[in-house]
Amino acid sequence: MASVGSILGGAFGLLRERPVSVVIWAVTYSVASVLLSFAMSMAMFGALMPDPQTMVQPGAAFGAAFGMVLLLYIALLFLAVVLMNAVFRSMLRAEDGGFAFMRLGMDELRMFGLVILVFIGAFVAVLIGELLLLLVVTVLGFALGQSMITGAISFLLFLGFFGAIIWAEVRLSLIFPLSFYRRRISLDGAWSLTQGRFWMLFASYLVVTLIFVVAGGVLVWTMMGGYFAAMIQAGGDPAQIEAAGQAFAAQQFAMPLTTKILFWIIGSVFFAAAMALGPGLLASATRELLDIGGEDEAAVFAAESDGSVVD
Repeated sequence: MASVGSILGGAFGLLRERPVSVVIWAVTYSVASVLLSFAMSMAMFGALMPDPQTMVQPGAAFGAAFGMVLLLYIALLFLAVVLMNAVFRSMLRAEDGGFAFMRLGMDELRMFGLVILVFIGAFVAVLIGELLLLLVVTVLGFALGQSMITGAISFLLFLGFFGAIIWAEVRLSLIFPLSFYRRRISLDGAWSLTQGRFWMLFASYLVVTLIFVVAGGVLVWTMMGGYFAAMIQAGGDPAQIEAAGQAFAAQQFAMPLTTKILFWIIGSVFFAAAMALGPGLLASATRELLDIGGEDEAAVFAAESDGSVVD
């Protein structure tokens, strides 16, 4: 039976059961990020410092550089989708195999399209919600005037809107692993699968989120603690703030190569844990709720796929 413990156990178990794959995922993404960042820097440098002999107009050079940077970002996003699918494959369809469970095929193209679709849909939904909320708060301001009651009601409305976003995100959080498992985009499957399981999923996600917040805070403070301390001591003085920024930039420039490599390794380890406890958590929840290989799986998928791309 699915529980917070079983869901978390599946995600953490990925680090124990597939350590080589996790390392390969982290190294793959880290190396690709470095190469793409270098390519982006070269593209922007070419736009800002065009070769006079080519007689290229600055606007055209910047437009070409922007197009190149956008293409590189899309490539990095597609790589992230490939790695996310590798995590899903290792936990939901391990029999498919592949090098560290990574593949290039219809699963990846389908998931890439779903990621774009979900991003656009979430952006539009949140934007509409914010506009409606702003309209309601404005009407309340005109009707009740500027008072503590208006402020309290507005705060409660904003709090409710934030809670509604979290609720919707949890209810739809299994769209990606479920669509991967069913080999077709399942827009309503995640909603049905998470029905009555909000608090269990929310608790699982909260535990992992707190782990990364604490670990990320320690990592950022290790890298930028001196800069933050200098900013606090500046007390809002523009001269001291500028001096702190220049000192931090000089420190980064003078950082030894071994230290940079160490931070790169730490970042790779952090990303490896994020892959296992991010997509891995979603895959674990899907596996537990579907009871894959158990009695409940046949009931959940009583209706066989008709070959359609979208449910």
